[in-house]
Amino acid sequence: MRLSTIWKKLRSGGPLGQKPPGRPEPVGRDREAEVRALLARPPFGIRDVADAALPLYDRALTHRSYANGGEYPVEVIDDNERLEFLGNYILDFIIADHLYGEYDLPPGEMNRRLQVTRNTKLAEIVRGQGLGIDGAVRRRGQALTDSIIADAFEALIGAIYLDRGLTVAREVVLAIFEEEIAECDVHRNYRGRLQEYVARENLGELEYAFRQTGPGSSPVWAARVVVGGTPLGEGEGRTKQGAAMLAAKEALGHLRGG
Repeated sequence: MRLSTIWKKLRSGGPLGQKPPGRPEPVGRDREAEVRALLARPPFGIRDVADAALPLYDRALTHRSYANGGEYPVEVIDDNERLEFLGNYILDFIIADHLYGEYDLPPGEMNRRLQVTRNTKLAEIVRGQGLGIDGAVRRRGQALTDSIIADAFEALIGAIYLDRGLTVAREVVLAIFEEEIAECDVHRNYRGRLQEYVARENLGELEYAFRQTGPGSSPVWAARVVVGGTPLGEGEGRTKQGAAMLAAKEALGHLRGG
């Protein structure tokens, strides 16, 4: 075997060109502060993370492009693909269990509402609720796509499950998805009901205005709904969706009461 070939194989990780087994990468101080800050903010609320658990959460936020993009000497870093696999099923289980226990729905309807966990929706939720995951994903030479954000979200749920158990994972998931699931509920979807009522009664244009207050790490959204030029409802919530839902509920009460 030529010397140049041997050198290439050694640089690739071993005599057979295989990477050595993954091991947790020590978390630097800046990265540790970033991960701890992310976990401490709502809706996670995890503030007492043990030092030994930090590499688990760090791995959940590490895309394979970062793990595989190091230069010589080889630095072995685990990516989040295995955690994403686990978190995907944990997330679906929690939502399915919640739908089964809280809603009297046929299987087809439960399956439709479970679609809130699809990748494009997860990325939308991460950005819309200001969860901070999109800003914490480590990657190298890779655009931040919806798929990468969604995978990191699921991996983080997997890490929470492994570190804190199903009860905490359930609390986190339902805190994030409660309003999303409510929007699927024809009885609690006040925005949809208001839109139908306004159209049916020919009341004019329906508009929502939003205003964000509070710190960036814990935003509060205020919403106002205007029907036919008249303000009819206001609401506040942790997300735009939640604030708009409360504003629509108040507007429906005014319209039906009048």
